[in-house]
Amino acid sequence: MKNKITSSIHEWFPECVPAEQNVSEYTVLQNVTDYCMRCLNGNKEEQGLAKEAINIIGILYYNGSLHEKNAIENEFLERISHCESPASLRLHIDFLPKELRPIYMKTILEN
Repeated sequence: MKNKITSSIHEWFPECVPAEQNVSEYTVLQNVTDYCMRCLNGNKEEQGLAKEAINIIGILYYNGSLHEKNAIENEFLERISHCESPASLRLHIDFLPKELRPIYMKTILEN
């Protein structure tokens, strides 16, 4: 089923959207998280791709419905928080848009 999250991610990062017709936004967000985590651990060019993906997620979050915001918090921010360590926290915070940083910190504290 196409929705704003799935169609936006498909447009910007088609490699994160499975070829299946009825893919959920949750699966797409999980794929974007995995993509971002791989890129964050790479070179500067790959980190730039991660920053671009994170910025798209930030735009989707702030222009999204409550359902979309919850999906992003639960499937994107929470998954990133599970990969968190004291050494990676600063890197991850720096890559997040300023508006998403407090939400990310809230996600870390709640989980």
